Amino acid sequence: MEMSEDDSNMEEYPTEIHDYLAAFEKSLGSVDEMLKTMMSVSRSELLQKLDPLEQAKLDLVSVYTLNSMFWVYLATQGINPKEHPVKQELKERE
Repeated sequence: MEMSEDDSNMEEYPTEIHDYLAAFEKSLGSVDEMLKTMMSVSRSELLQKLDPLEQAKLDLVSVYTLNSMFWVYLATQGINPKEHPVKQELKERE
């Protein structure tokens, strides 16, 4: 989804947040490309190419990424992630 200032279907928003929205859109594109790359290879195939320490790092980064994306999803749905039950679940697993 390419943003443009002359897009008549876009709701108006304060111009001072345009740069933030453009950067966010670019970041989403980067995440999408990374996920496509990672998903183009099966997990078992990927893990076979990594030593145990790299496998652990991949698992940690994957979990962190999923949690971060869920946090953003909740925020986009108007839900305060700090008050969502998933935060308590994560706390209990520490």
